[in-house]
Amino acid sequence: MSFARTVKEEVVKIQTDRQEQLAELSALLHLNTDLHITNEGMYLEFHTNNPSIARRFYVLVKNMYEAKIEIISKKEVKLKKKSGYLVLVKSHVSKIIEEHSMVDQNTLEYEFLTETDEAKRAYLRGAFLACGSVNDPIKPTYHLELFIHSKIDAVFTQRLMNHFDLNAKITARRQGLIVYLKEAEAISSFLSVIGAFESVFKFEDIRIKRDFNNSINRLINIEIANEKKTITAANEQLEDIEVIKKNKAYATLEDKLKETIRFRETYPDASLSELIKIYKTETGQNLSRSGMNHRLIKIKQLADSIREGQK
Repeated sequence: MSFARTVKEEVVKIQTDRQEQLAELSALLHLNTDLHITNEGMYLEFHTNNPSIARRFYVLVKNMYEAKIEIISKKEVKLKKKSGYLVLVKSHVSKIIEEHSMVDQNTLEYEFLTETDEAKRAYLRGAFLACGSVNDPIKPTYHLELFIHSKIDAVFTQRLMNHFDLNAKITARRQGLIVYLKEAEAISSFLSVIGAFESVFKFEDIRIKRDFNNSINRLINIEIANEKKTITAANEQLEDIEVIKKNKAYATLEDKLKETIRFRETYPDASLSELIKIYKTETGQNLSRSGMNHRLIKIKQLADSIREGQK
């Protein structure tokens, strides 16, 4: 089972009061329900591949309006024969579309249905059930989105999400818009907002383990890079020393540079910091990092001048 389905299976079981049920139903109606007008009258069609969500929609409509409802199960060939469910609302349709402003999309009605924080949470829960998806936290990128056809519905949903400081954003996609979150903390907070607390624990557990492993890998990569950098620098210094000795310039060097060459040749794999510690241990004298580096630079400058003269 995908992580998104796990979240949905959790939130459809949440017990809510009448105000929350109305707000959740409103989201399901706005975001995933079509109005059909035929010679026989009007009916609403809600579609989902999840039987738990179909049952949730059925119960909400029944509780709110005592409408005549029919559930049809069918096979979707285009979706690799996954089961699909149509929930058809065949009575009280005019009342439903008017109370939820499904046709004229009056945002004042939207606001009226989501006045309290509890109602806002319920609407977002319904929105996620209707058109939401979220990446499994084990994947390399964090992403939660709601695919919405109407700009009014998308902006309203974004406002509700940002009421809870989620920093939701909107972008266009194909024949609609997506309201999305990219930050792991925001996704975790959204799951808490809609009441998916078990999913939050799972999300955070996987995220922490993954981020910890990534941190360890980054540290290892940094260590390897530093090791390669140290080896490369040491080899270049040894090459400079070889050039100096081959051209009999070694004898002309001042004692502190000869001393530095001796330490580098004796400890060819030592880093600059290690070389400083070795120097102090064997000579009893303190030498700063910049001091040791200055000596190595002078050695390099001499080697480069010899190379230039050879050219």
